[in-house]
Amino acid sequence: MTSTPHSTTSPRRRILTVAVWLVVLCLVVLVPGRSTTASEDGKNAVRVVATTGILADLARNVAGDRAEVISLVPEGGDPHTYEPSLRDARDIVHADLALSNYLMLEEQSLIRTLDANLPADAVHVALAEEASGYGAEIIPLVEHQSLDTVWLGLRVHGADAIPEAGRSAQVEMTMTGVDGPGDVFAYVTGTFGTPQPVFSSGDGFDAGNGYAEDTIGLPLDAHTHLSWAFTKPGVYRMKLATRYLPSDGGRARTLATQTVTVAVGVDPSSALGGSTDPMVLESGHVDLTADLGGGLDGSTIALATDGSPADDTDQTGADAAAPDPRQMQLLDPQEAVISVPPKALLPTPGDPAFRFLGRPGTDIYQLPQAVLGKHVHGEIDPHLWQDVSNAQAYVEVIRDQLISIDPAGAGIYRRNASAYLEQLEEVDEYVRERIDSIPESHRELVTTHDAYGYLAHAYGLKIAGFVAPNPAGEPSLADRRRLSATLDGLKVPAVFLEPNAQRASTVLTDAARQHGIEVCPILGDAFTPEITTYIEMMRANADSLATCLNP
Repeated sequence: MTSTPHSTTSPRRRILTVAVWLVVLCLVVLVPGRSTTASEDGKNAVRVVATTGILADLARNVAGDRAEVISLVPEGGDPHTYEPSLRDARDIVHADLALSNYLMLEEQSLIRTLDANLPADAVHVALAEEASGYGAEIIPLVEHQSLDTVWLGLRVHGADAIPEAGRSAQVEMTMTGVDGPGDVFAYVTGTFGTPQPVFSSGDGFDAGNGYAEDTIGLPLDAHTHLSWAFTKPGVYRMKLATRYLPSDGGRARTLATQTVTVAVGVDPSSALGGSTDPMVLESGHVDLTADLGGGLDGSTIALATDGSPADDTDQTGADAAAPDPRQMQLLDPQEAVISVPPKALLPTPGDPAFRFLGRPGTDIYQLPQAVLGKHVHGEIDPHLWQDVSNAQAYVEVIRDQLISIDPAGAGIYRRNASAYLEQLEEVDEYVRERIDSIPESHRELVTTHDAYGYLAHAYGLKIAGFVAPNPAGEPSLADRRRLSATLDGLKVPAVFLEPNAQRASTVLTDAARQHGIEVCPILGDAFTPEITTYIEMMRANADSLATCLNP
């Protein structure tokens, strides 16, 4: 199933994709030119598409009535997972300006759709990438988690060695075979708990169709999370291959092949056979990595493991952090073994959506994804707007882009932006005052989504930890015990949960309440029916933090 990151390409999606392109072609034929001429009163002089509601709200406050601003991701939608629709294709074709966040916040298929379908004379601005020139502060993405088994993901590393690659370029990773005592499954658990298979040995590997059902695409320098399942104990040898897809849609290029060894429920020390002293990877982050550091000709498949920052525990209080790109190790799979311990033996979820893993209740070895929802990202935290001063930088970028496209409206854009920046200054002060009201010893933030590094950094909070149950359906008794121990160890008065993750987090909610820990709302990537502007969102987050963390 050739896919964009964290997604599979089902027949239905293939049909939809073809339909999108047909509609785009029809629009190009029927609308050979775009008119951006304003009406007599100057309204709707410019058409703007923004990937998210947050970006659209910022743009509307700058543009006023002079631009029509459309959000592609609908209200409450998750930009990490949203797939473009036929309506989106039409809106993009007619746009003068496209605003994305990028830094790999949005689903790659949405970015590719923008790049492919935006008119040649239109402008596409990635606000997070432009905002640093306007004073925005950018920080690395650090993921906190409390797993006591390996967190096994996928990564593309070393894109700097391919300077000609555009941001739409991808690397595909394919599983071409498995030798082992049972079946291997890798899958993504979506925001609402629905699994989407990525690799599966259960239905075989079809070389005739290019292993399309066992292939996933990743942007360059991206990282993604997966859940894994192994049906029987023993040693598995997973055969992997990578290839490069250029951004111009040119011919794909084969890169590398490799075999990765996984010891499941058995002693890993002898799993490599001839190696007398293999490196055993049994905890923390490990990524199956397409390493491009040697260029396309010298690319390899490696195992990326955690760096070990000396002050990591002091900074986070969490058990482990994601591999620091400056310190992570790249290991030869011929010299290392991934270990899945006996304690990973858990019942197959009863939800029918997980039937591909086997009969409900049957014990299989499971490595949880641990992050609720699809997440594909790079090394920089893309959630800049959680610091209001960064949102102000976004506003300045939008102002200048609108002036460049529509010089006749420059005065309106400057006045609107100036007034809105003053409002944001007041919001920044409000957020700071509300968080300052929390005793310093209580300013510890625990969430299920690492989207709040900027909020913590700007306003004096500490990321105390990251908690999530195994998102693969019904948790086992062992799952509940581990989650309970994690919550007990964190010793915080509240955990914070995004509205769109509530349905997939009932176990976390129940466990928190059993420990007398309040579950409080926090907004990250999207608005709600009740909170529909950026200013409302930041005020609501500040109020929730102050209310729930104050003794």
